[in-house]
Amino acid sequence: MTLENNFKEHSKKYIFSNNNILSKEREATFKKISSNNFEKRNNESLKNITFSDLSLFKYFYEPPKESTNIKVLNNEKYEIQIINGTCKNYEDKNIEIRNIKESDFLKLTEKYNDNQDDLIIDFNKIFLNSGFFFNVKSNSKIQLKIIHITDENNTIFQNNFFNFNKNCNVLLEDEYSVSHNTINNINYNIQAHEESSIKHNIFQNFSNTNKLYLSSNIICEKKSSYKQNTFNFARGFVRNFHNAKLNGELSYASLEGCFFLKDKNISSNKTYITHNAENCQSNQTYKGILNHESKANYYSNTFVAKDAQKTEGYQLSKGILLTDNCYFFSKPELRIFADDVKCSHGSTIGPVDESALYYLRSRGIDKKIAMKMIISSFIEEDLKNLDYDTYNKISFNLLEYLKSVV
Repeated sequence: MTLENNFKEHSKKYIFSNNNILSKEREATFKKISSNNFEKRNNESLKNITFSDLSLFKYFYEPPKESTNIKVLNNEKYEIQIINGTCKNYEDKNIEIRNIKESDFLKLTEKYNDNQDDLIIDFNKIFLNSGFFFNVKSNSKIQLKIIHITDENNTIFQNNFFNFNKNCNVLLEDEYSVSHNTINNINYNIQAHEESSIKHNIFQNFSNTNKLYLSSNIICEKKSSYKQNTFNFARGFVRNFHNAKLNGELSYASLEGCFFLKDKNISSNKTYITHNAENCQSNQTYKGILNHESKANYYSNTFVAKDAQKTEGYQLSKGILLTDNCYFFSKPELRIFADDVKCSHGSTIGPVDESALYYLRSRGIDKKIAMKMIISSFIEEDLKNLDYDTYNKISFNLLEYLKSVV
């Protein structure tokens, strides 16, 4: 269906459709897109995406037929199901989780409304049909696993809010388990309050009939730490765009990712970190392995405001191309307006290191085994700080990937 048909025929089914403020914002955004009144040529949100991929789709949303499930182990480990974008309301001494209310949405979106040139966020705003609010209480130390389940043919447009209160320590794991022919446009809004520490592992693995557009907006307050690791093994299209703001002194943000592509698969990636306060550190590192006719891009950007002295910012992009027909475009950027900083960026893209391959083969190692050893070592550093279960999961999927490409 066309964009106009989807918007007009289903507009009453979207959440908060009776709110005049949100209805006007939706209408204005729809007019901007339908009139093509936006930047196309240099719009990073459209890299490796044709506009028809976004606008021509069959909108379908159905609330879950079964109730979602929350498992709690020892008041420290939680496993939460999100089915078709909805969750079960729950609260205890550590956490509170609920589906978003109209008042939540109006209040919270003011903090994160910076993605004016992102067409994916615009579509999320127009067709919003689900979302949840998650609150981790002060001084809590927990592990949280969120399993995203999307039923067949559903189009999920979801806006979620995570609030990590003072001095909490959280290991957050996101896992996407989606059925056939789904579209998932998910936007995360994350606030890390003073002295909170968050490790966020994102695991993506699903079939080639699915599309995932994942965006996140992170705000880090004083002495907080947010570390994100994204592992993309999906055969379907994945777009990972992640933005972080270091608003408090001595805060830290790390946005890292690894993607493993084959056949004609496509992946689009972007990280953007803004330093607004002194004595902050950031890291942006993405690595990719590409085979057959796959394509990927990675944009990384560090912005340092004039008052953000003693900033340390690091960017790195690495890619291994296993054939002559795959393609990886990398574009690092530094925009620095302070004078007391340490910032760097680097990018390397190419085939497997022939000297390393020769070294291993000269010691009697089979070529396929040598290739697997080199590729495994390429991401070994990214697996060092993972918990035991996540490490095993990534290692297993890496082995499965290597079986199909080497």
